[in-house]
Parts: sequence; C-alpha cells; structure tokens
Amino acid sequence: MLRRLPNDYGGSLRNKRKGRVGARPLSTKHTMHLVLKSTKAKGEWNFLRPAHNKNIRRIIDKFAFVYGVKLVSFANASNHLHMQIRLSNRFAYDPFIRAITGAIALSVTGRTRWKRPVAALSASQSLNTSKLSNTAQSAGESPKPNASEGFISPLAQAVSSAAGKFWDFRPFTRIAESYRAYLNLKDYIRMNAIEAAGWRRKDAGQMVQVENQFRGFGCIFFEIQSAARDRAAGARPRGATRPRAI
Repeated sequence: MLRRLPNDYGGSLRNKRKGRVGARPLSTKHTMHLVLKSTKAKGEWNFLRPAHNKNIRRIIDKFAFVYGVKLVSFANASNHLHMQIRLSNRFAYDPFIRAITGAIALSVTGRTRWKRPVAALSASQSLNTSKLSNTAQSAGESPKPNASEGFISPLAQAVSSAAGKFWDFRPFTRIAESYRAYLNLKDYIRMNAIEAAGWRRKDAGQMVQVENQFRGFGCIFFEIQSAARDRAAGARPRGATRPRAI
C-alpha cells in the first residue's frame, strides 16, 4: 500500500522539517486553496487600497488567462490573498505563481529594475547621512553632502536588499479533494471577503450561511424586489391584469 501524501504544502508548514519534505502536491481534477501573505502590506502597501486592490485583481485575472488557470473565488484580506483555483495542467502552476507574486510585489511597492521603493530609499539615504556625519566628526571636519544625489553606500544596499523580501513564506496550497471541501473552501474565502469589508467574523459566517440557505432563489428575490419597486412607483405589478370596468 502506498502512503497517503498530505494535500497541503507551503506557508508556515515549511518552518518544520516535515513540511519541507517532498514536492508540492498539485491537482487538475480538484480545486486548490492558494494563500499569499505579506506582513509588509500595511499603510501605503495595504492590499485593500483602491489602486492596489484594482491592480492585484487585474494581475491575477491576466496571468490566470495566460496560463489557463481558472479563478473560482478570490478574497483580498488586507495583508494576504485567498484564491480558489483550478489548474488546466500540472505545468501551469510554476509560471503562474511566479508571475503573480512578482507582478503584485512590483505593483504594490513601486519597485522596478531601476527604481526602488521610496521607504527603502529614504532609509538608505538617512543611513548614508548618519554615516557621513559620523565620519566627518571623527575627522574634525564638517559633514558634506554627497555630490551624487541618491548615492547609496554598499552597507545601505546590503540592508535594503536584506529587508527587500516582500512575501513572508512560500505560497500555501491545499487541495479540496471532495465536493464538501470545495463548498467549504468557497464559503471560507467568501467569509474572508466579507470580513475584509469591515464585518466581524461571526457576522460574516452568519451572512454566508444565509446566502447558502437561499442559494438558487435569486430569481424569486428578483421578482419580489421588482414587485416592491413597481408598487412604490405606483405602477401595476408584473403579471397583474387591468381591472375590468363595470
């Protein structure tokens, strides 16, 4: 008998040796839960900022189309992203995850090959200024600004590169191997999306339960809302006949 392999991989599981053994399990038959987390996504880098939220969704949709990955559900939770995806083939995961993680990090931080984030640049410049002043004071001279604007010392470059890691862990993935797991995952991501909008987790769970109870009754709610709107406007409800004159 072959030993059953776990269906989750990455994230904080890699902190232990057991979580680093073996390859990442992938599936084209079932959907997968994908989580990307960054504790640096706060303040100006918060994922929920309108510009970042729009760019993140555009990036994910773009590369999902390019690499044949179906995005079933998505939730932006401020500093981490939840996705329910389905792979068209096993070779689509690596290029897809590399593309979205790199593009999201570049879009949020504003970093390019020729430009670094403003926060890292200001920290490096302040480190240069303090180093220059200390050197000048020890030599008995007044500190002089650097001739080249924006010059960054090798020490500051090392500090900036060491602190330049954007994502906390490797992407976390878990395979939903049953239809029940598929529905639970979809509800969980929906709860995260509602919670990110400002609701409490308890209220978000109750809202998801109500949505599941009335799933499939959208057409009935539409008819009720339309009838109420027509009644408020003084119009004749849909399906009602004109009263006969006596």
